[in-house]
Amino acid sequence: MYFLEINKKYTDFLGAIRNWDTVKAAFDEQTVWLKDFLPEQLNSIEIQQIPFHIVYELKANLLFKKGSLLPSKKLPSGLLWTPIMRAFPVKLPKFNHNYFGIDQTLQIQLKPSETAHQSHALLTDYKEMKAYIETAPDFRLKPLTWVVLDQNILVIGNPLLPIKGETYWFKNDFLLPAGYDLEWSVLSKTIQQNLNPFSEEILIWNKDNSCIKIAKNKMKQLSISSFRLTFL
Repeated sequence: MYFLEINKKYTDFLGAIRNWDTVKAAFDEQTVWLKDFLPEQLNSIEIQQIPFHIVYELKANLLFKKGSLLPSKKLPSGLLWTPIMRAFPVKLPKFNHNYFGIDQTLQIQLKPSETAHQSHALLTDYKEMKAYIETAPDFRLKPLTWVVLDQNILVIGNPLLPIKGETYWFKNDFLLPAGYDLEWSVLSKTIQQNLNPFSEEILIWNKDNSCIKIAKNKMKQLSISSFRLTFL
């Protein structure tokens, strides 16, 4: 098991990992301890950007600096562990359309992401969809749901159809363009709770930072018959 140790004065840097669900935090005098990282997280950019952080491996209740054969110290006793999101809560003013607060505003926008995510939705046009679905096997369509958006068609589910279109990935009821993430990624859950408090909608974010809402109950199972009936 690995542990991360940082000085309390650098806790602002933990905002970048606050949405890591598995991570737990504890406090010891001037130190913040963190544990339960996924293997790939310890080498991430988010961790590397934390000043003077130390990664330890726990062996027989002794802490070894990562890569060292000699123990550095014992793990402090009596640490009270809590999920990192609870240890470092975020409080925001009431949400107002695309901005937070009244005196201070925070515009929601996208940025290129350094992390690859599995695509979970495809936005394509009618011609592309029709050409494929007319000869598609039924089992290929059953796992998918779909809805018409103006002149386009949104298909959700996996595996996605092998046709041209824009792909998106899911994050807290948001569909974000492949290769992009919210600029304030650590606040995505809070943003979702303000924009979609009852989790009844899916919000599609476009690369120009515009957003489209779709009621989840408007989605229907994809099939040749549902497609034909929709465009009669």
